[in-house]
Amino acid sequence: MQLSIQALSAGSEIIAFDDNKTRFAVIGDMPYSDSQHALLEAPDGAIAAAIREYNPPVLIHLGDFKKGRATCTNELFKARYKQIHHLNPFKIVYTPGDNDWTDCDRFGMSTRYDELERLDFLRHLFFYKDELQLTRDIPNLIRQQGFIENAMWEINGLLFATLHIPGTNNGRKEIYRSDLNKALEEADYRDRSNEKWLHELFKTAQSAQAIVIALHADIYYTGFTKPGCSTINRTDCDGYKNIRDLIAKETRKIDKPVLVIHGDTSAYCLHQPYTSITNLWRLNAAGDYQHIDANQITYDPDTPEAPFEVLGLLDQKKPPKVCDYSILNLFNNFKISEENHDL
Repeated sequence: MQLSIQALSAGSEIIAFDDNKTRFAVIGDMPYSDSQHALLEAPDGAIAAAIREYNPPVLIHLGDFKKGRATCTNELFKARYKQIHHLNPFKIVYTPGDNDWTDCDRFGMSTRYDELERLDFLRHLFFYKDELQLTRDIPNLIRQQGFIENAMWEINGLLFATLHIPGTNNGRKEIYRSDLNKALEEADYRDRSNEKWLHELFKTAQSAQAIVIALHADIYYTGFTKPGCSTINRTDCDGYKNIRDLIAKETRKIDKPVLVIHGDTSAYCLHQPYTSITNLWRLNAAGDYQHIDANQITYDPDTPEAPFEVLGLLDQKKPPKVCDYSILNLFNNFKISEENHDL
């Protein structure tokens, strides 16, 4: 099924701006504490209020709506679903993180869950049932047949897609309470679905100005050294290599700006991950104790050398150009976060 920008936009309300720029926002990897929870509570939390004032045509949630050690109860999931909705009612697209399901079987939790059961509950709450209609006012958003988490939509020629790619090696490790073979079959199916959706995205993008790909896991983490996963090698492998390589391959072939946005790790940054692919940018978004904020993003087609401007929604500062994964950097930023937000 090949789509087009025209098909995605047919009959939709055009979102107009005073210039050629397209604006949107992203958030993820929070709340991990009571003080972060307060920042997100509408209408008075600082981040919630800033999002309301910014009024983006879409807010993308990159997953991890709770800290990894928080017990994955139905009540907590329902509360986070409502909180996410109220951040930008009817104009929010969520993609799951590992804290939201793969980590629900962790040792040390008061109640440990089968992660596949939690994935089913998450899909039902956020996608199949979706009582609050998270994406209702995003014109002609479509979802992938057979893999409802993945979405695609267009705003002013900027083509967006989400991919369900969680941490824990894309759900291929730390499987403690689920049937191992079923969990790995789910991971295999997720890989195939994401690859199909990427191919669909780049076909559709022939009529787009630029592309934004949003997912949870940090597929660019520098510690990956193993081969890509396959149905033959399902665990002793890099769960992100195949999708990372496919994004690079397709981006090389298309003469349009591409921005990959993710969360998952603390290396807050905006940079170009390959010197040889000059039209690809990667944003490791705010959150995860590193920078307690959301991001506002502006796409400007008139500045092709730097088409994506990223600012903190609260501090209005640009993210670093260097992705610092050091423990010292995480520790220092955690201390700063404590001082600034009373964590």
